[in-house]
Amino acid sequence: MDLKELKVNIKQMILDDGAKLVGVGSQDRLKEAPPSGDMNYCLPGAQSCIIWAYPNPIEALENYFSKIERMSIKKAQDFAYVGAWKTAQKVAKYIEEITDYKAFPVIPNAKYREVNGKRYDFRKDDYAWPDFSLRYGAVAAGLGHLGWSGNLVTKEYGGSLYLGGVLTIAPLEPDPMAEENHCNRCKICVKACTTGYFPMDEEESRQEVIIGGFKEVYARRGAYSKCGIGCAGWVGLSLDATWSTWTPDHTSLKKHTHEEWIKNRSLRRDLLLKLLRDPNTPREIRKFNQKILASFAKVGITENVGLRPLIDTNPRCGNCNFICVADPKKRKELYNLLITSGKVYIDKKGKEYVKKIVDGKEVIHYPIPEKEYFSENELK
Repeated sequence: MDLKELKVNIKQMILDDGAKLVGVGSQDRLKEAPPSGDMNYCLPGAQSCIIWAYPNPIEALENYFSKIERMSIKKAQDFAYVGAWKTAQKVAKYIEEITDYKAFPVIPNAKYREVNGKRYDFRKDDYAWPDFSLRYGAVAAGLGHLGWSGNLVTKEYGGSLYLGGVLTIAPLEPDPMAEENHCNRCKICVKACTTGYFPMDEEESRQEVIIGGFKEVYARRGAYSKCGIGCAGWVGLSLDATWSTWTPDHTSLKKHTHEEWIKNRSLRRDLLLKLLRDPNTPREIRKFNQKILASFAKVGITENVGLRPLIDTNPRCGNCNFICVADPKKRKELYNLLITSGKVYIDKKGKEYVKKIVDGKEVIHYPIPEKEYFSENELK
């Protein structure tokens, strides 16, 4: 089989498995990228990266941001991460079985490389480099460019998507890189974030991201732990205190500057103690936060989100990524749903409910429960 046929067959296999976009990039295009753009770390001699994407369904996003239910996003995320890992293994095996070229399936998330003999330390908030950056690979493969949030933004689906990938020594012909960056700097990603992880106007300057000779420009990175605590769902409140993410702890991290968060270590320690152990925190919220911790611990042990079961897939923020759909008008609609969605609470039985103001009156509703969306087998 020649390389052209191999490339066609691989792409079709990936699309048949449920991806909506797929492209091929080269190591040469990534030679000026940061460390996680070097394919040789995972596969010495690698020449090509095959990268694909799964977008979030629009209806699921509408329900998620309006707090009608989050189970459809949960299922979409599970399908993407588990599917990305299964497809990566399948493609790598296919390449090695029918050619003499080696291949390497990329873990879709939660795997970080050692830098200077050390792994990422949550407490130090230093850089966290994956073994191979699927975002960098996606740019090299022509799927899009990095947006202001730092997420990949594509023409077809914006940045509301998940990525999978395979590296191979096979010198596949790379696809054309995207000519235009489809991030229009609307900055809705900044407005939708409750942690203040990245600013409205300041560009990242600590390291250059150059892919295929093109410099990727995005917002300055803040403290990873600040983003992680919010994205996990431990806390999440808008700066004006009118809406929350899918969390019952109504703390806004946006009120703490990046400098304050980095320098004041006790701030983070005290917050975690409050969330997990403080007897003054309602028992149902502590229990909620402990479940999140246990779920993340499982992923930490496997270092592979592609192995995470559906029951431990719990998207509660991810707003900067989720809201970045391709249509700018739809982004604004989703943002309006978010800022009028109210705040999440937990009752004494551990059930989530939402309070919001409608026409000047407080309204309470319970989101659609999991069991009305999935079977018991799916939730195991």
